[in-house]
Amino acid sequence: YTGVFPAHVKTIGIFTPGSYPVVKHIMTSVRLLEKAGYKVKIYPNALRPREKSDVGYYASMPAKYRIQDFEAAWNDREIDMILCCRGGAGTEEVVAGADWSKLPKRPELYLQGYSAVTSILCALDGKGYGRPVAGPNVSSLGALDPGMIPLMKKMYNGEEVGPFKLTTLVSGDCSGKALAGTLSRFNKVAKTDYNVNIKGRIVFMESVFCKADKFRAELTELCNSKFLDGAAGIVFCHLTRGDKLEVLMPILKEFAPKFNVPVYMGFPYGHHPKNLAIDFSRNVVITNGEL
Repeated sequence: YTGVFPAHVKTIGIFTPGSYPVVKHIMTSVRLLEKAGYKVKIYPNALRPREKSDVGYYASMPAKYRIQDFEAAWNDREIDMILCCRGGAGTEEVVAGADWSKLPKRPELYLQGYSAVTSILCALDGKGYGRPVAGPNVSSLGALDPGMIPLMKKMYNGEEVGPFKLTTLVSGDCSGKALAGTLSRFNKVAKTDYNVNIKGRIVFMESVFCKADKFRAELTELCNSKFLDGAAGIVFCHLTRGDKLEVLMPILKEFAPKFNVPVYMGFPYGHHPKNLAIDFSRNVVITNGEL
């Protein structure tokens, strides 16, 4: 990870916005970041031991501790970038519980994460705070496909990334600023007052535990919410830990025309070792099926 982030990024803050992380995975990534020359500050509750009542893979520590760390990291002027430990459950509690009136806008401050972190990324985007980036959480940096790292460097340093040959679901050229997240979390965001600006955006969307019935239900909910109305284009990314693509493809082909914009699939983002960071401030161009 040496030189992956922009030159001004010297100190990285780490906090847990959702479920308890696996400590050994976090520390593996911390060592990688330190080896790359970054100073890493792990906030006090990021690796907080589970309370006896907190059982299960998706259990989360009390929201007050996660909110404390988020506000502390955001207000710490030494921090140039915030990396989220993992997603899981409860990230929307951080958004709801933070005192945004006491947080500076900090347009130069990166916050990176994915999966349930979609809630925080969309809140930052809608409220005009920081610089949201959908990409690997701390827990997955150590297992990231090595081919993603030079692409992440290009993404963060303003260089062209691609071209990526996509699979066409609904043809058409399009361009716009990026927005990325997880399908199920977009459905949660659609019910909030984050005021995410979808108009003219290229929306990257992944899904995890992607069983056919669940996938169909979530796409139905997304269409009915009209959350993506005004988007310039949609790119489906990894559809993982569920049914095979041949089972999901008829559902994709059924729903793609309902969005009334060009729709593609096949970009490397989501719950997979090939998980490319997507900076919401970067412009995306899709021409003749290439991104």
